[in-house]
Amino acid sequence: MTTDSSNPLDGITPESVAPRDVDDAEVRAALASSSPLVRQRGVEVLDSIAAQNPDAIDPFLDAVAAATADDNAPIALRAISVLDTVAATDPARLDGHLDDLVGVLDSELVDVQLTGGKLLATLVVERPELVSAYVGELVAAIRATELDEQPTNFGEVVSDPVTRQTLEKHEEGERERRLSSRRTLVNVVVAIAETDPDAAADAVEDLLTLLDDIDPTVTGGAIDALGEVAASNPEAVVPVADRLVDCLDHGRSLVRARTIRALGYLGDESTVPALERVAATDDDEDVRELAAATAEFISETT
Repeated sequence: MTTDSSNPLDGITPESVAPRDVDDAEVRAALASSSPLVRQRGVEVLDSIAAQNPDAIDPFLDAVAAATADDNAPIALRAISVLDTVAATDPARLDGHLDDLVGVLDSELVDVQLTGGKLLATLVVERPELVSAYVGELVAAIRATELDEQPTNFGEVVSDPVTRQTLEKHEEGERERRLSSRRTLVNVVVAIAETDPDAAADAVEDLLTLLDDIDPTVTGGAIDALGEVAASNPEAVVPVADRLVDCLDHGRSLVRARTIRALGYLGDESTVPALERVAATDDDEDVRELAAATAEFISETT
């Protein structure tokens, strides 16, 4: 429920506020306000307090985590900043709040998704068990934000060259940030697969949806994650080995090399003919050598 009965935290300067300067009830009222300006003041106050004493944020963590879903970008970004400050001192304190944080990955606000993804990347290093249950959600967010192969041609709809240039520059910036966000998220998925391959094994079918992604970095990350699963639990990947074999024909040599490595981890003898074909025909000498060595390794160990 929201409140408009007062102007909570009015007169407070967030940049210089100290924990003793604010009343808990006013902070809660600010965060629940229907006014974006008041909600923003609330998270700015908490951001300032967190920088001084992260422990003082504990009573407000539920409200801050919920604020990451605010449709006002500055509010959501500042809420994520508060959680980031808390995570820097004790990541375990975010246990129980990951549903909200992972929820920002569905945001249409690219900066919110990117910032939330960066925090998850920090958490997966410090406390991977907090994030490992969300592989499916991470993959879904990556898939849902796949970029169009070609940017919008504004020349078809805008005649003014200045306006067209402004729109093109804006889209280029958004595109670059979206690419960065998706690559951050796939790196989080790979990190989960490295530290908790059983969690990633439950999402093998989800990972397969990324193998034809327009971004080879995303495809390569999905292959790496499948390889980590294969190394620990080959039974989870053998049924989809043909999908990995298809990636041996990818246009990027780095993706083909990562596929070969994943197949090596899998150690499935049925993939040897495909590897031998690559060893004989691939355009990249390094890929040919890796394929030959991997085919020989699998043949000798199976």
